[in-house]
Amino acid sequence: MLCPIDFSEHSRLALRYAEAVALRGDAALTVAHANDPLLVAAAAAALHDRRVAKRSANELQAFIDATLTAGSKKRLRVKSHVSIGNPPDEIMKAAARGRSDLIVLGTHGLTGADRLLMGSTTLSILQRSRVPVLAVPRGDEDPTTTLLPSWPGGRIVAALELDSGSGKDVDIASHLAQWFGSSLLLLHVVSEIAAPAWLRGDLSAHDRIRVAQAQQQIDALATAARRRVKTDTRVICGRAADEIAALAANERTGLLITALRDRRGWFGARRGSVSYQVLSHAVSPVFAHPQQWRPR
Repeated sequence: MLCPIDFSEHSRLALRYAEAVALRGDAALTVAHANDPLLVAAAAAALHDRRVAKRSANELQAFIDATLTAGSKKRLRVKSHVSIGNPPDEIMKAAARGRSDLIVLGTHGLTGADRLLMGSTTLSILQRSRVPVLAVPRGDEDPTTTLLPSWPGGRIVAALELDSGSGKDVDIASHLAQWFGSSLLLLHVVSEIAAPAWLRGDLSAHDRIRVAQAQQQIDALATAARRRVKTDTRVICGRAADEIAALAANERTGLLITALRDRRGWFGARRGSVSYQVLSHAVSPVFAHPQQWRPR
């Protein structure tokens, strides 16, 4: 597992989630930090100190020691790594070098222009990663509090697109729910069609038909999942990212699952954009997996 951090309290929260998953899976954990080359050069010039990278390595180890519990540090194989370069590039290099099975990172969850700037690393990782990404939004958790062993809790929500890849997505979601010891809620959002007021009555009836058709599809998909875990289904109508995040909050689910779809056609959504939109609204961590990925 790989957990990139930027020394913020929010990245401390992400490291606690990485700790929880690593403990459950008995996985090795690498904690990484990428120094911006311009900042390193500026710091070296200002401080007349060419050992900035070494200082960062010491700070990173102190950050790890202050975040992980004593028991975790004994059980986990924890490594640290400091590099200089563009953070998304360095994260991808570290993941490839360490043959990471999962990347855990925090998203700052800001708004407006700040969110676009701070979220660019997350979006870049979602677009490029060949392994699943557990993205942790800013929530109500105290970063100094250890996550409960029961996380993610009694039920996981998997948001589905009803297409040719849905069967594989359900298979992955049911594997994850089984691994976490949780039940599963399969969710699909039927997008609303914008229309003038005089046409809304006809569209309302049309939407009900679309919801009913989607419900039949998702119920059929749930049959395979129920062989592994308790599985419920739900279809709602609205804006996908808003509805998915709202349902997860209302259900108090500890984990959302989405698939990273490659862009379909010239005007299709870019890979990771849907997961990122969900993440920008969510208060629960989002597990985004590439379409070709399979649980071991």
